[in-house]
Amino acid sequence: MTKKIVKRIIGLIFFFGILGNLSAQNKHMKQEILKKIELNSFNNRIGLEMGLAILNLSKERNQNIAVKVERLNHTIFLFVDDNLPADKHLWLRRKANVTKHFEESSLSVKNDLINGNMTLEKTFALDEKEYLAKGGSIPIFVENAGMIAIITVSGLHDEEDHKIIIEALKGKYIE
Repeated sequence: MTKKIVKRIIGLIFFFGILGNLSAQNKHMKQEILKKIELNSFNNRIGLEMGLAILNLSKERNQNIAVKVERLNHTIFLFVDDNLPADKHLWLRRKANVTKHFEESSLSVKNDLINGNMTLEKTFALDEKEYLAKGGSIPIFVENAGMIAIITVSGLHDEEDHKIIIEALKGKYIE
């Protein structure tokens, strides 16, 4: 199945309530999840600024994180804190793979999977060694161009990975 068909099926399932009743908290949380960052333009300098903004916020908070900003064909910014496990770059790649595949944030995909009682492997035939549906990866879309880049964080709880991206970029890149 193509990504668009899968997205429509999931959307219809949610729309018709087949997934069952979500708690008020889950409904509220789902509405708050940023699925993508939308910009008028994007270039490598903007990617660098985004990566540095997230890194600086993590340093202010004494948080050890890994950050990667990538276009769809090359890396713009990569930092892995010395205090993180050596395999943290694999977590970045696996989260970003989910974002690339579904063209929405990995946290949004995680919640869709949980609420739909689905898995990446059984429902979408995606190898969980290559795909990780945990928060911390958000696609960057450019108006009239589509998805052009991905920003990914790992090292904190997955919802905090997602949140630090938003907090660091709020105002300048996120409304």
